Amino acid sequence: MNYTYRLCALKLESDFDLPALPAWDGPVDAAADVTCRLGEVPAQLMRPDRVAPVFQTSGSREYLLDLPGTGRILVRDGNEITVEPATDPATSNLSAVLTGTVQAVLWHQRGFLPLHASVVAINGSAVALCGHAGAGKSTLAAMLAAHGFRVIADDLCIVDARGGEEVSVLPNSVRLQLWCDALARLGVSTKDLNRVLAHTDRYYLDSGSDIPSKPHKLAAVVLIARHGIPLASLERLRGARAMDALLGSVHTRRPGDALGRAQHIFGNFAHMASDGVGFWRLRVAEGPSALREAAAILPTVLET
Repeated sequence: MNYTYRLCALKLESDFDLPALPAWDGPVDAAADVTCRLGEVPAQLMRPDRVAPVFQTSGSREYLLDLPGTGRILVRDGNEITVEPATDPATSNLSAVLTGTVQAVLWHQRGFLPLHASVVAINGSAVALCGHAGAGKSTLAAMLAAHGFRVIADDLCIVDARGGEEVSVLPNSVRLQLWCDALARLGVSTKDLNRVLAHTDRYYLDSGSDIPSKPHKLAAVVLIARHGIPLASLERLRGARAMDALLGSVHTRRPGDALGRAQHIFGNFAHMASDGVGFWRLRVAEGPSALREAAAILPTVLET
């Protein structure tokens, strides 16, 4: 069965069901920009110049991922994904890899900057909420959505900072991925929701808004840090500290470096800084109630 999805503004044709991605809503007869096909994938690249425990790269054009129990995946030229699944892999596990790690690698190859972040539009500008797994990115985005702000990406933020124009975020998805305890705090039942991965308590939740048709100017990158502090606080980061925050937020940074993207990422940072993108650290106390306090102060990043 053939599926078609929207990958930002690109049309993706896939042999695999990818529920994290929105369905293609453009012209039916539009040619595919990216394909994801079932096929044979070699155990290794012909001339790899970087070999890591689970991936190999050859120049900037080829990336081979080998995940025991899931399968081998080859990404070429930012537009061609070939998948050879392991015997009877968990379908949801393969889908998560394709829409997470593999999608990020594809954007590296296309010259964009993927960040591990959820994104909300505040007063028409994009604010990227970065942080490690479990930091509360998606939960914070859901809380902001409940207050009328628009979700434009979850977990993977695609930044266009290639130079020449303003730095922007490509609208990617309005579907959030939330753990059951976060959903309970939001007053949402999991009864009619689909799981992100089989045998886990993480679910897909539509944020209630449509995907924007155009990129949003990136106004701020906010690094979420959980601390044992009484009150949420925002700290502006500049210079090397801002650079460190950005580097720590790059999605699949090691594969990106292996694909020759390291210098480009430094160039992206310079363009972001010159374009007025603000870098912030949001310190949030541990515990579920602290994120509500953080959501209340986040819009202030656009006031300075």
